[in-house]
Amino acid sequence: MSQLLTTNQYTIRNKFWDFFTQTFSFHDAEGSPIGYARKKAFKLKEDLVIYADKGRQIPLIKIKARSIIDFGATYDIADAQTGENLGSIQRKGMRSFLKDTYFLNDSNGQQYGTFVEDSIAILRRIIPFIPAKYHIEVAGQPHITIKQGLNPILKSSTVIIPSEHQIDRRVVAAMVLLSSGIEGRQSTLNILG
Repeated sequence: MSQLLTTNQYTIRNKFWDFFTQTFSFHDAEGSPIGYARKKAFKLKEDLVIYADKGRQIPLIKIKARSIIDFGATYDIADAQTGENLGSIQRKGMRSFLKDTYFLNDSNGQQYGTFVEDSIAILRRIIPFIPAKYHIEVAGQPHITIKQGLNPILKSSTVIIPSEHQIDRRVVAAMVLLSSGIEGRQSTLNILG
């Protein structure tokens, strides 16, 4: 099993936005790479895969948008090896304008958790150098924290999952990648616009 799916602390890094792709890498607490993903720019419908290897030969998790460019989009998550439905992530449109907010849904579409921004998104969109802070809430479980670093060229976010937390680590990795990808797109649009 990939270390990305068993570790309780890792960092996701996003290199400065290339005009055609965003490249993401996951690193353990010691800095060793444990996962990779690539997001093509200008795609109307998100379709992401997290891989265990840099050569992108061992897929772990698939994330696919249900619709084309939607402010309140829903993204399905599946195990890339077995096809197992891991649930979905639903972005809360207008609520995400002030603070990024997503609902975590199980494979039956029932909400069981929330991904919430602790910083002020609208201020970050105006001043892209302000780091973001997030947490994942699941009833009866300690919060999972995600804190963005300060480097605007190599964006990174550190994920800390309490060891006793029962959430599927594949869902956390998908949520963090999705958030980083959307955040990267919004920051780039601010720079270009």
